[in-house]
Amino acid sequence: MSEQTLDNDQNMLADSARKYIARGYGAAVREASVAHPDGCVPGRWQEFAEFGWLAMPIPQADDGLGSSLLDICVLAEEFGRGLVNEPFVASAVLGGMLLADVADAGLRARWLPGIADGSLRVAFAAWEPGGAFDVSAMATTAQPAEQGFHLCGRKSLVPGGAGADAYLVAARVPGNRIGLFLVEAGTPGLTVTPHTLYDGQRVAHLTLDKVPSSFALTIGPDDKVLALLERAMDRAIVAHCAETVGVMAGAFEITREYLATRKQFGRAIGTNQVIQHRMVDLLVEIEEARALTRAAAGVADRETASESAVRRRYSAAAKAFVAKTAKHMWEEAVQLHGAIGMTQEYRLGQFVKRLAASSTLYGGAEQQLERLASVSLGSPRSHLTEPSSQEISYAR
Repeated sequence: MSEQTLDNDQNMLADSARKYIARGYGAAVREASVAHPDGCVPGRWQEFAEFGWLAMPIPQADDGLGSSLLDICVLAEEFGRGLVNEPFVASAVLGGMLLADVADAGLRARWLPGIADGSLRVAFAAWEPGGAFDVSAMATTAQPAEQGFHLCGRKSLVPGGAGADAYLVAARVPGNRIGLFLVEAGTPGLTVTPHTLYDGQRVAHLTLDKVPSSFALTIGPDDKVLALLERAMDRAIVAHCAETVGVMAGAFEITREYLATRKQFGRAIGTNQVIQHRMVDLLVEIEEARALTRAAAGVADRETASESAVRRRYSAAAKAFVAKTAKHMWEEAVQLHGAIGMTQEYRLGQFVKRLAASSTLYGGAEQQLERLASVSLGSPRSHLTEPSSQEISYAR
């Protein structure tokens, strides 16, 4: 079956999530999530677990459901449409799936069932100040100690990092190697500083000052470990794209309703042909973004060891297109609404903020196009371009 045609199970998943959000995730619930110090109300997160949504990225052998990335994207799109604030992609998809990739039997038993049942959250600290959303731009170090390693450095914009129970920290190890370490919240030397993005989502900045860690999840040559981290990041990028497609669909629906009811000179402004043409263009772009995202998810699900370049190309292409479309969507929505589209009180304003943030989080269109070109031409990994002021001034 093509990724563009959902099967019965996927349609039921989308329908159940949409009904849940319509019934139980209104403006007051979202505001409570945004106001929560962790950006994640525990009771709401537990409800996600009871539906089985948090278990979807976790392997069946670890009390999860072992769902495909395409299934996860179906759910993520509905979360985006409903403007869900809880860090599903950051914690369950990025953090949970990466931990499942590298953890030994003891750590799997300790953490993965808890992620699936909603009692634990982990976050991948991928980026560093000035790193432009490039996981390979890494200055954090791990020095061998009597028992394990001591980690020193800084991590910025950690998605889902506020209130996480543990952090997956990538650091450079002597001998031109990279390691991935599990650091539990509250470990001496670890300072977690939560920040709120302008769309209401929470991230965290980490400062590591000789933080002890006896949990080295993996240590190896730079290229081997970076390939592992990039695979985890690509899955999260695709799920993030699906979530953003849902946000675009929600903004489109609000705009269409407004154009059908707002009247000028005695008729709805949506009856003007030029307005209709602009709305059709937006709808086509959203459908293209959805198709490319689902294609990227399908590639990731079918990936073999020899096809990592294909997965990287698809994820970069999807993110580049979705980022560009998200920017166009919020710009057009505001212009078609007029000034009301930017107000805090009107519901479109929250969608505009989320689309503006989503278009640059995990790397904007220009960065992903550079990555796409690098992978397609077979160039070695290179740092992405320096982030713009927009990309490094999320937190308020």
